[in-house]
Amino acid sequence: MKINTTLVAAGLCGLALTACTPVGMAVGTGAVLVRSVVQERTTMDALRDTEIKLSIMNRLMNHSHALFGDVSVGVVEGRVLLTGSVPEREHKVAAARIAWETEGVAAVEDEITVEEDSSTKAYLTDVRISNTLRFALLTDGKVSSMNYNIETINRVVHLTGLAKSNEELDRVIRRARAVKGVERVVSHVLTIDDPRRVRTVAATAATTG
Repeated sequence: MKINTTLVAAGLCGLALTACTPVGMAVGTGAVLVRSVVQERTTMDALRDTEIKLSIMNRLMNHSHALFGDVSVGVVEGRVLLTGSVPEREHKVAAARIAWETEGVAAVEDEITVEEDSSTKAYLTDVRISNTLRFALLTDGKVSSMNYNIETINRVVHLTGLAKSNEELDRVIRRARAVKGVERVVSHVLTIDDPRRVRTVAATAATTG
């Protein structure tokens, strides 16, 4: 599959227009091309990841608006992380299936929980935890904060991205555990020289080439 430049461009334009549209939310707050310069990824990898993320989000929305709203999607070099809270196990299964069936996906980490609707207070606690950690990493001179994505669900912090070293990753995890209210930290981060990353990149290139 060649990169669908129309889809990616639409996503970037959507971000400029509004952060509340499905495309705007899918792209997030960072500009792909700018982030790729700072991150341990090439611009091409970042564009592929953006297209994969947009495709998954679009398919979730087509399946049901509820599933689209309940599930968050992160993609790093074709590795997909699904987080969120859904009311029924069937929704969790549907989200994982949609991710796996999306072209270009090399791996899926399903961290979606199944439970009753979370309260507003719980949601705000998760937002506070994520924002506190983001600020802590941003102001830490020993951490390349742009290389990390953070999602907090029910006080559990999920980390994705690429670490420059095991020492840096350990520092990030310690920072996360130190945030008030955090119950657990789950790391899906790979170091830049991790053999699993090499295999994932090769698998993604094979399906998108």
